[in-house]
Amino acid sequence: ASEQIDRLVNQAQKAALTDFPVLVYGETGTGKEVLVQGIHNASSRRDELFVGINCAAIPETLLESTLFGTVKGAFTGAVDSQGLFQQAGKGTLFLDEINSMPPTLQAKLLRVLQERRYRRVGCARELPLECRIITSTNVDPYECIEEGTLREDIYYRFAVFTLSIPPLRERIEDIEELVTHFIKNFCRVYGQRDVGLDPELKQAFFNYHWPGNVRELQHVIESSLVMLNSDEKEITFEHLPSFIRHKFKQQKTHLIKYTPTKYTSTKNSLNQIIRDTEKRVIEDVLRSHEGNITRAAKSLGIVRQNLQYRMRKLGIKSQ
Repeated sequence: ASEQIDRLVNQAQKAALTDFPVLVYGETGTGKEVLVQGIHNASSRRDELFVGINCAAIPETLLESTLFGTVKGAFTGAVDSQGLFQQAGKGTLFLDEINSMPPTLQAKLLRVLQERRYRRVGCARELPLECRIITSTNVDPYECIEEGTLREDIYYRFAVFTLSIPPLRERIEDIEELVTHFIKNFCRVYGQRDVGLDPELKQAFFNYHWPGNVRELQHVIESSLVMLNSDEKEITFEHLPSFIRHKFKQQKTHLIKYTPTKYTSTKNSLNQIIRDTEKRVIEDVLRSHEGNITRAAKSLGIVRQNLQYRMRKLGIKSQ
């Protein structure tokens, strides 16, 4: 694993030893819930329930009753029901994409965390909060605060442990290990054996931007495996899902070849090496497209706004 992931695992292990609030930040597909489940499984609550909910997937009008529960007659059609606070018991409740939760409900959640008590919707009696709550955002928390999608007070309530999962494009040295892991797992599922990856395709994996992160890589491996004939033992470009095959072909002539390197010593930090490499790649791609940001973003497999954001972050001026 990369140095970044080793550090993240070490931080997660420390978080598991306490009951302090945890906030996980990572782009969509980086594996936030996998990390949170790992924290739960390594904690003293491992034998209790793990309950997860994506706040963006529940309509705003239903989210409060989903979390707090309801009593019959609280509103039209309401019945007695347990909320997730109660269902989680003494286990762990994971609130994914808390930045999608309405600010008014975030204020209620903050009070629940401080008082460790809550009321079901329409009920005057308070119930004890026994579960541990872990939250996540898919956008940088400070950006969320600036945009008003995350209350500053609730961020600091959860900032005791803030774990940041780097996107796959910033830890390309992990790609080979992840590919091997997914091939092994899916071969077991589909009854295949000794499947490998074409060397040229492996190089394309290193060069690709992976906007969908680890989830996208997992999907590509699974989709490719099911396309193999019984006598084929190597995944090639022809086995890739069509949506990604043309992206690989587009980037083929534009991206710098990457070869995993083991650094024994360096004056620069890993983050600086990654930053310099990303800057060089973006500058080269922009140059090859004569400064056209839309075409450059398409060849990198990202949206124009994402490329513009990274250009600002890296100090790259439009050519």
